[in-house]
Amino acid sequence: MKRKMFYKRALIWLLRFRHRKGYGVHSPFAFNLITGVFFEKAPYYDYEYLREIVCKARKKSPALWKRYIDSFRIYELLFRLANDAKPHTILEIGTSAGVSSLYLSCSRKEARFITLDEKSPANDLAIRLFSYNSNKIDYRTGDVSALLPEAIYELNTLDFLLLHPGEYSLSTIQTMFEQCMNKSNPCSVFVIQDIYSSSEIKNWWRELVADERLGITFDLYDMGIIYFDKKKIKQHYIVNF
Repeated sequence: MKRKMFYKRALIWLLRFRHRKGYGVHSPFAFNLITGVFFEKAPYYDYEYLREIVCKARKKSPALWKRYIDSFRIYELLFRLANDAKPHTILEIGTSAGVSSLYLSCSRKEARFITLDEKSPANDLAIRLFSYNSNKIDYRTGDVSALLPEAIYELNTLDFLLLHPGEYSLSTIQTMFEQCMNKSNPCSVFVIQDIYSSSEIKNWWRELVADERLGITFDLYDMGIIYFDKKKIKQHYIVNF
């Protein structure tokens, strides 16, 4: 399984080779974002601290963590994206093991942060992980479709969204996204993970890229990133991240 995944990632990297590190990008905004945020190599102040927390929690249940944890490369990118956007409000749909929640909460310690998730085995991991973190994480579990309207109402405006499609139906994902978009503003940044997880999600992502209500979009394969600043010319970029 690991070998198959290795070859798949290698093929994806080769197919996207010409889209690496801002080559051919003429927009100053997009180029600076790609080179200064996506591929920033400087160690941020919390990276070591966050890895220590994750490793400490992982020791308590190593078998479960293997299933739910992703690459630190992705979590650190989320940290940089939120740090760059400087949101006052953050909403995460799909907490899972809580690692992305941890990174987002530390990237903007003063932001109002709510994370929503269905009840799953990963909830216990998230609770354990959050116990090591002093930053406030408003963690809510249950029927996410029912929890979302109240969370959005409390936040009033939505500056940063992280949406994990997970096991939700496409219609449910689209409904949740539209609800969130109604609370977006020109400074909002929405991140959708696993945009190639299924043909349905992939086609929906293509529709979003073409949606005139949205601004500049980025396809990093593992995630799609949406900016809402309409003052900038609408463009779409594929990035070999």
